[in-house]
Amino acid sequence: MSAEAVTATKSRLQPKWSVPKAKETPVLKFQNSLTKTKTEFIPKDGRRVTWYNCGPTVYDASHMGHARTYLSMDIIRRVLEDYFRYEVLFVQNITDIDDKIILRARQQYLFNQLIQQIQQLDQTLIQQTEEAWVEYAQSKLKKLDSSLVTLATTQWTEFVKKMTPEEVAKAVALDEKFKMIFSALDVSYHAIQKAKTNVSKGNKSKESAIELLTASQDIMSSWLDTRKGSEVNDPKVFRELPAYWEAKYFEDMEALNVRAPDVQTRVSEYIPEIISYVQKIIDNGYAYEADGSVYFDTSRYDGHHGHHYAKLEPWSKGDTALIEDGEGSLGSKLQGKKSPNDFALWKSSKPGEPVWASPWSQGRPGWHIECSVMASAVLGENMDIHSGGVDLAFPHHDNELAQAEAHFDCNQWVNYFLHAGHLHVEGQKMSKSLKNFITINEALKTYSARQLRIFFLVHQWDAKMDFKKSSMQESIQLEQTMKNFFDNSKALINKVKNDGSRGATTLANGDITHRNTEAEMNLIKVLQSKQDAVHAALCDSINTPVAMNEIMDLINTTNKYMAGGAKTVNTNLLFKVAKWITTMMKTFGVADNGADIGFGGNAGQGGSTEDTLMPYVQVLASFRDQVRIGARNKVEHTEFLKLCDGLRDNQMVDLGVSLDDQEDGIALVKFVPREELIQIREKKQAIAAEKEAKKAAAAAERERKRLEKLEKGKLAPSEMFKTNSEFTRFDEQGIPTHTQEGELTKNRRKKLQKEYDAQSKLHADYLKEFKSA
Repeated sequence: MSAEAVTATKSRLQPKWSVPKAKETPVLKFQNSLTKTKTEFIPKDGRRVTWYNCGPTVYDASHMGHARTYLSMDIIRRVLEDYFRYEVLFVQNITDIDDKIILRARQQYLFNQLIQQIQQLDQTLIQQTEEAWVEYAQSKLKKLDSSLVTLATTQWTEFVKKMTPEEVAKAVALDEKFKMIFSALDVSYHAIQKAKTNVSKGNKSKESAIELLTASQDIMSSWLDTRKGSEVNDPKVFRELPAYWEAKYFEDMEALNVRAPDVQTRVSEYIPEIISYVQKIIDNGYAYEADGSVYFDTSRYDGHHGHHYAKLEPWSKGDTALIEDGEGSLGSKLQGKKSPNDFALWKSSKPGEPVWASPWSQGRPGWHIECSVMASAVLGENMDIHSGGVDLAFPHHDNELAQAEAHFDCNQWVNYFLHAGHLHVEGQKMSKSLKNFITINEALKTYSARQLRIFFLVHQWDAKMDFKKSSMQESIQLEQTMKNFFDNSKALINKVKNDGSRGATTLANGDITHRNTEAEMNLIKVLQSKQDAVHAALCDSINTPVAMNEIMDLINTTNKYMAGGAKTVNTNLLFKVAKWITTMMKTFGVADNGADIGFGGNAGQGGSTEDTLMPYVQVLASFRDQVRIGARNKVEHTEFLKLCDGLRDNQMVDLGVSLDDQEDGIALVKFVPREELIQIREKKQAIAAEKEAKKAAAAAERERKRLEKLEKGKLAPSEMFKTNSEFTRFDEQGIPTHTQEGELTKNRRKKLQKEYDAQSKLHADYLKEFKSA
């Protein structure tokens, strides 16, 4: 083959293709409580992720401690689903059988019965309340020195005097609930004294009786439960309380924009499964029956067939206080354990407790078994993620792991255990006794759900978080910074869209050029670097504080880029930046789905197009009418400017539209909440009013001084010294020359001449004013 033929053949062949070299990117890792390290996240089924989250025990209002777990886990879930694009099956339980629920339901039922039965205030009711008060004091103050308990129950007022700040601090060190107990006793004591006074004065009304009982509710409820609790056997009593608080919990979660679980389970609906599960643990040799209850045999399990007890917190083994707390106030009294470390899988019920039939007794499930059973029922013998609050790690989560691995006789039921950090309030642990207990509903009366979510985002999910006003103010400022950015971005994009420039720049010679300059190239680099940094942060155990810092830095850079206004910005690039930031806010649950740019919030309002547009059309029509009338009447051009200012400051504000006047004469149009614009307008008006008031005050002061000067000018200079008895002789102008002691000195005459000249000027001004009047 000739050289020419070879060349021709080669020219018809594709050249060799080079394989691109991919940049190394981080992989997702989680802070795994099972290793106490950040471990790479490897789901067992590709893109599918199975996840069980410990739900609430529903016997009271959900508080910010609950929000710490559920809002934090919601953020992680959203990042997995919407950013990393995993298919997550999220399962969460409701604990509706529990010692706390039983006690609260029983006590509330008995107290309500008493309220319904009471007809009047009498000595019997007062005596019962006093008896309850003494029992409560003796029971709740038992951690104090016995002499203090005796003083409290016999001379309460003296006990109160003795409780100096130092003594209270000592009491709190012995019992962290002391302040709450003290408050309950003190309120009830004063209510009892008032009731005695009412009876002595003949006031035995039903209202007075209810007032006494309401003030003593905690004390009377405990007293009633001790005497009549065993008589409460209606299953409805134990169902209604958790059903009520479950509904309230989901209302709070919806208000916080927390996604509902994909699968929701309740303990009360899984009793047959629990019984079978416990039986399997017995059959495998890791549980035993005693007096109708079933206990997990921790000694038999730990170290047997590769099993390990307390995987999460092995150092907490044998912690009696934690173990007893895990057993519950009713369960801790059960008998028959082989070891103090063993825990109840099934509890034999006593009178006054809900019951289900089982092979061992008429009883009810232990606390820990429920999650093992329900998670296993839905997710099987192994799951990717289990999560909950860090306070549940031992014994609850450790017991869950032991139960499930004993049931399946496996070594790893959970691959990744995530624990949300503690929540403190203003530097202290949240508790009712410290009076810093904040329910979710209360928090939402002060802050919006968006502001609370931003606050959570700027704190790492597994670290301690301090909920305080100063930090919330920082979150509110972050929200406002983002909102301003979104508003300005949309306004500039809309302005360029409608100014006829098509986003090009007109040069001095009339030519046009693009807006892909060095400024745009730099912004692209910043955007890409921030996208990489956010990705790296989210891979680093969902580090949202770092991610938020990177996003806010991008906003600050883009704000500087936008400072040049509509004549310089590349709106395609600006749209890309703003849209990406919006997408990240949607991922975090801060922004609503819908709008390309901004937080959103208008979706789902409904209404026809006519209903939506009519207020704006009416304002436009009214403005047009006023312009036409002014033109026909040939008013001054300043009147048209006043009309424009009125449109901007009044009608547009009422519609939630901001017209931000620019140097080029074309306003930036922004949609801003009406209330916010009204506040801005009122602030401007207040500043203007203050300025006018100062101006008026200054004018009044000038007038006062002018009149004062005129008043002084009434007196003719020739007469001004003659009323002074010091002087005896005067010259022809009326200026003194002598005193009783003789002729005035030259220096003194010079000073009097100056006074004369000044009065001459004042008198001349006075005569001039009088003449003109």
